[in-house]
Amino acid sequence: MEKHFFDWKEYILENGLKIVSIKKDTELFSIHLGVNVGAVNEEENEKGLCHFIEHMLFKGTKLRTNIEIDQDLEDRAGSYNAYTTYTATAFSITALYDELEPSMEILSDIIRNSTFPSEEIEKERGVILAEFRNSYDDVEHFSFNKVNSIGFEKSPLKYDILGKESLIKSFTRDEIVSFYNKYYVPNNSVISIVSPLDHEEVYEKAKTYFIDWQKKDLKKNEVIVEKNLNDEVISHKKEIEQNTIVYLYTFYNLTRDEELALEILNHKLGESANSILFRALREDKGISYDIYSEMDATDYIKTLNIYCSASEDDIFEAKKTIDYCIENIANKNIKIDDKNITLMKKVMKTGIASILEDSEGLCNYVLHQKLMDRKIDEFSEDLEALNNIKSEDVYKVAKKVLANPTIHMLVN
Repeated sequence: MEKHFFDWKEYILENGLKIVSIKKDTELFSIHLGVNVGAVNEEENEKGLCHFIEHMLFKGTKLRTNIEIDQDLEDRAGSYNAYTTYTATAFSITALYDELEPSMEILSDIIRNSTFPSEEIEKERGVILAEFRNSYDDVEHFSFNKVNSIGFEKSPLKYDILGKESLIKSFTRDEIVSFYNKYYVPNNSVISIVSPLDHEEVYEKAKTYFIDWQKKDLKKNEVIVEKNLNDEVISHKKEIEQNTIVYLYTFYNLTRDEELALEILNHKLGESANSILFRALREDKGISYDIYSEMDATDYIKTLNIYCSASEDDIFEAKKTIDYCIENIANKNIKIDDKNITLMKKVMKTGIASILEDSEGLCNYVLHQKLMDRKIDEFSEDLEALNNIKSEDVYKVAKKVLANPTIHMLVN
């Protein structure tokens, strides 16, 4: 992929806000605003504040009530969303391109002028607690949270992004506002915009609505990263239909080329519909419907997980099968060759093409590349680097990463 397939321009306002305009032949626009703060930035007594603030930014500003915010977003006749991750808090609107300017105004209002009404805090506290408790009923979500709580001693990954229930119950308005004032500033934020408009026109519109957002001194505590603990724990939960296994591995010290080799391994191991784990547990033994692996190469996270669900009668056989597959990879009894590497390059090209076709997906991709301070066109370097990766590189990274996992089993 050459740069001309992807037309963008970057700007930085005087207040430090980074703006990326992406010009695309489309009837739509998509605007994403991301603040470079997430659950990894929360102190021990702040677990859940990012997610709480994400909710509260829709609950009233100096110009709008919460009802007016909801109505004005609805009037754009498109889609809007907000979410919190371990590393970021993001807000987005996608609609017809002539709705871009009013959408900028709304986002500017909620990010700059939120008032955090006390009565709305109490209402939203109840909503978040309900969301927190619902997560207990989601066996997959519960299992991933449990393996993280076992696998880390000090890392913020130990905690659910939703936070700690006791803290959600106790956060005061002053604590919420103080955290907001500390991190939700332009010099800690990025805006990405996909539209058919010229870059300078997009920049001028964005400047109009965000130039008065006040820059502040920004100090962040160092994020703790740690290798997962080599441990295996069995938990019991009554009245569940499916038992689960989750493996957790970390890979903080890999080079980018090694991470690409790990992506090839992950695709072969459990990401594809014809993966090693899929064939072993579903096709050959018929003991699991839901089996996959996934990796996250985001800064401060760097995890690879294997997830499997099975019946109570089959769950321990499933674990033996997973262990057998991993051992066979380490011993090179499972073939990973140039065909797999060529396939992975095709998978990456397909993924890139899909992103470029989709205004919202492209906008989100650019946002997170900039939040992580990575090159927007990093994918082109990755595709080139794949040409130099050999099967031996995949086996080496398998030995390096697929060792000493944290394992959690949830059984009836």
